[in-house]
Amino acid sequence: MPTSYHACRTRQTSHRLPDSRVPAFLTPASSHVAIAFDRPGTDPLGRILTAYDRAIRACESFDLRAARTAIGLLRRALELDTPEARSFDSLFAWCEESVDRRDFVAPARCLRTLRDAWHRVSGPRPIVSRADRPVS
Repeated sequence: MPTSYHACRTRQTSHRLPDSRVPAFLTPASSHVAIAFDRPGTDPLGRILTAYDRAIRACESFDLRAARTAIGLLRRALELDTPEARSFDSLFAWCEESVDRRDFVAPARCLRTLRDAWHRVSGPRPIVSRADRPVS
């Protein structure tokens, strides 16, 4: 039986997965582009939807490693310079924590809701005639 505090902490954490969480604020090590949008012929919203699909599939298949990787990709794609982006980061952090607790259903629901919102935004907008537009 270990006698020191450090030996106890080492023994307790030896069975955990490596901590691959993304920091809440950008650091030089994590300030790289996670989802490349500058490639010619790529639709930025389509790439976001694909990233959400990966995360949702991983959660629905109860794959811890794939879920953490996919959610981490979504977190790294954020630019944390607005309150909205920080809110998304908080949601993704909650998803990671839930997955770590082996709760895959709630993060899958959350990610699906966000994905559906992005999908609605990416859809074609109805054509509005000039006569129907408000005059300002």
